[in-house]
Amino acid sequence: MVSVKKRIKPLYLIVKRSLLKFIVRSAIGRTLPQYSNVIIVAPHPDDEILGLGGFILQRLRKGGNVSVLYLTDGEASLADIDDDAVRAMRIRLSNEVLARLGISGDRIFRFHLSDGSIPRKNTEGFDDAAAGIQQIFSSLMPDAVFVTHPQETWPYDHIAAFELADAAIHNTAFSCDFYGYWVWLWYSMPLRSFFGINRSALVPVAIGDVLTEKKKLTDIYLRLLAPNGKPWSGVLPKAMLRAFDYPFEVVEKLK
Repeated sequence: MVSVKKRIKPLYLIVKRSLLKFIVRSAIGRTLPQYSNVIIVAPHPDDEILGLGGFILQRLRKGGNVSVLYLTDGEASLADIDDDAVRAMRIRLSNEVLARLGISGDRIFRFHLSDGSIPRKNTEGFDDAAAGIQQIFSSLMPDAVFVTHPQETWPYDHIAAFELADAAIHNTAFSCDFYGYWVWLWYSMPLRSFFGINRSALVPVAIGDVLTEKKKLTDIYLRLLAPNGKPWSGVLPKAMLRAFDYPFEVVEKLK
């Protein structure tokens, strides 16, 4: 017998997604500055494309520099396959994506933190990881840093990524803009957190001109199947994946 919770969940997701789309529409017309040097902080290989693939394509096509910092290798995406095998494949897939984008080795950073256990604020390893990120920020001196949104309350690696980037920016000697981008927020953010989104700071990034190419990059991550018949990035909810067909990506200016 199907539980009441399972029956209600599809309707709950539709309502939530509709509310999120409503507040995004209210921000249409806002645009980002033409940043020439940006850093994308990704908790796992694929977050950078799911959340900001269109923006990355646009910046590169206009001659900007884009650096990508992967905090983990995504090795925990398939529980029934050896972590080392998953790690190797997800790095390989991300390298394929980066090569397609034309992002070179000196713009790629991998921290190899434990997937599912990125240190949270006030826990062991947090200060060391934040200091390492701060060094990268200071060496590249970006115009803007983009990290997963602080309302991405699950997976926990996404909020941990925000906490680390936020701490790193606080310790830099230069100023740059700081944005949170949406990935799992479309799916996992509780409705009670709805008012935690700063609507006045939202920017919908129109990506209709590069959406087809973004989908090709997304397919690199999601189409190749592991021996268990599942994508190497794991099985993402269909209700979540719908958001990545929208002709826009959403960021919120945090500071």
